[in-house]
Amino acid sequence: MPIRSTLLTTLAAALLLTGCNSGTSPKVCTALFALISVTVVDQQGNPVTGMTITDSVLRTHATFTVPQIEGVFGPGNYQVFSDNFSDQVRESGDPVRVAGRNGTLSFSADFVFGVPGGCHAGKLAGPDTVVAR
Repeated sequence: MPIRSTLLTTLAAALLLTGCNSGTSPKVCTALFALISVTVVDQQGNPVTGMTITDSVLRTHATFTVPQIEGVFGPGNYQVFSDNFSDQVRESGDPVRVAGRNGTLSFSADFVFGVPGGCHAGKLAGPDTVVAR
């Protein structure tokens, strides 16, 4: 079964609802935590391990390293965005350049991340798999 592009991890009980404020109208959001991943392979299609992931929001030039959570994704799968960074992009979406490097291989790919509905980070555009060279 392939890894889904967006993985939701439960922070509290799955049915628990919490309030989110967005502007003047409060929103009702789930207590789930959105993680967005990408699969990284080499030119032969093998999973690449040991990548450090850095995001750059093209509109604001904000750059940040995306910490990886051990055991959440399988080999060659990396977190590239999450609810931790939803304040870095507009709700409607912003272009973000995602770069990965492990010392010998690297990749760079463009995504659009946003906060659809004002609650959780989402991938609006971008690849599910990238090739590191």
